[in-house]
Amino acid sequence: MSIQIKKLELIEWIAQMSDATIISKMDKLRKTYLTITKEKAKPMSLEEFYASIDKAEKDIKSGKIYSLQEAEKESENW
Repeated sequence: MSIQIKKLELIEWIAQMSDATIISKMDKLRKTYLTITKEKAKPMSLEEFYASIDKAEKDIKSGKIYSLQEAEKESENW
């Protein structure tokens, strides 16, 4: 199935949608997608990568961590 057909099917489905919660979530997804740019998505340098690991290890040692339950609860609002 071509991408054009898939897009048309999605457009038709969205046009018939009446659930405001789902529409709101789709709009959040759209806005998130639109904010991602090539600049933000560029690969890290090795220096940035190692600095990120160092920061994560320091955060863990200092107790700046979240439990799985806390992370799951937070992700519900994304």
